[in-house]
Amino acid sequence: MQLGALLLERKLLKPNQLDAALREQEVTGARLGRILVRNGFLRQRVLMEVLHEVAPQALHEESVIVPSIPPRVLRESRSMITADVGPQIYVASMRPAPVVKAMLAPYLAGRDIVFTPCNPARLQDYLDSLVEESPGPRQGGGWERLIRAAMDKDASDIHIIPRHASYTVMLRIQGVLHLEHEGEIEEYTSLASRIKDQARMDMAERRKPQDGGFSVEHNGRIVYLRIVALPTTDGERIVVRLLDPDSMNLGLDDLGITGLSDWRKAVSRPHGLCLICGPTGSGKTTTLNATAREMDFNERAIYSVEDPVEYRIAYAGQVNINNSVGLDFSQGVKTFMRADPDVIIVGEVRDIETARNAIKAAETGHLVIATMHTGSILGAVGRLRDIGVDAHELVHLLRGVMVQRLVRKVCKACGRAGCALCRGTGYKGRTIVSECTYLPNEASVGRLLEGSRTWKTIVEDAVAQMERGVTDHKELHRVFGAEVDDAIDEARSSASTTNASREVLCTAS
Repeated sequence: MQLGALLLERKLLKPNQLDAALREQEVTGARLGRILVRNGFLRQRVLMEVLHEVAPQALHEESVIVPSIPPRVLRESRSMITADVGPQIYVASMRPAPVVKAMLAPYLAGRDIVFTPCNPARLQDYLDSLVEESPGPRQGGGWERLIRAAMDKDASDIHIIPRHASYTVMLRIQGVLHLEHEGEIEEYTSLASRIKDQARMDMAERRKPQDGGFSVEHNGRIVYLRIVALPTTDGERIVVRLLDPDSMNLGLDDLGITGLSDWRKAVSRPHGLCLICGPTGSGKTTTLNATAREMDFNERAIYSVEDPVEYRIAYAGQVNINNSVGLDFSQGVKTFMRADPDVIIVGEVRDIETARNAIKAAETGHLVIATMHTGSILGAVGRLRDIGVDAHELVHLLRGVMVQRLVRKVCKACGRAGCALCRGTGYKGRTIVSECTYLPNEASVGRLLEGSRTWKTIVEDAVAQMERGVTDHKELHRVFGAEVDDAIDEARSSASTTNASREVLCTAS
């Protein structure tokens, strides 16, 4: 209760969330902190920071991986990282503190090292579990090393690519693919068989695409691996999506959305249609989940239909589509309407039948939040019109539209120069660039349908973030191409015209 009281006092937790977690603890006997993290009520990093204050002894029983510290250095220093808490790193070691500090400091960008008591047996287990610095699959646990290396580097995907006489492993880190390993084709055959076996795929089938998945534990939390095997001319290309719930356990305030107040107004309405748009990998699911977690699950029944369900939302009814039994997006929405819903989340509106049922749900007094693959607000409306949604339906029901992309942020520690913290890339973390509009009434929707724009475009938002130093031109050009150059030229031309007008006024006065 000391932990819960502090979380409430700091407004890191809502009373209904603490009450639900305590009730679950009475039944399961699990640690309160673990329950809060598993249910998405609290991020693990925040939990560690609070435990540091109220129960520092609890950190002695934890262990984590800090990607910027090479396993070689931890082995040489005989050290274990017990907690990563903001500006402080907690370390247990068998070697003298000054020696350990000298060895670890170059990889921590000025963060403080705090020493905790060391359990020799736990230290040895920790060191044995560390990934080799060359994490390519080899005999004796190579697949496990590859998974752990990807998670330690915060990769979102692993691409295993067979080629003519070898194979390649690439990691997608902050949206960009990086070459990780090159190996012999015999090694690939063994690796592919191991992955398909764990993912419960048909080992003998190499002609058709297959999906599967399984879970692993990493840094005290369960990470789900979604596997796709795709037949190509050189063999099966295997893509592993790493779904880490802690990375998704973000609040809307943490995402960097410029028009957030407009989005919150839109989803606060009791009924209507709200759209989150963007290409694959633009963070739509993260925004969707953050939006759902802000809603009071004691007051609103939330249902979602997804393909597939990637991250759990506590107390929400989440349904995987299953086309083999006729359970698609359209059928899922239709079924939800008989299950006493308040909020219906549609993983993707891709056809007229799904759109019709979403519209019907909104018309009958429910809030529908859906995603679409479009690049602009005007494009989202056009897409709905293209698949057969009538304008008069949108006029009465559309509440808000947000379009988003992810861009990498400039590393604050080195300012793009490249350091251990950003692994030499010059970028650390990603943020959302977006365009958003709130449609409070029929007149505002009508103006939107006529093509009238009253909001800052996504490219204009991206340029504004570049000017604030959040990101840079190279990253924006990677994401938007020449479009961002045109926006920069237009902004500079506008600023030049404004300055000239001011000079004329000053001269005249």
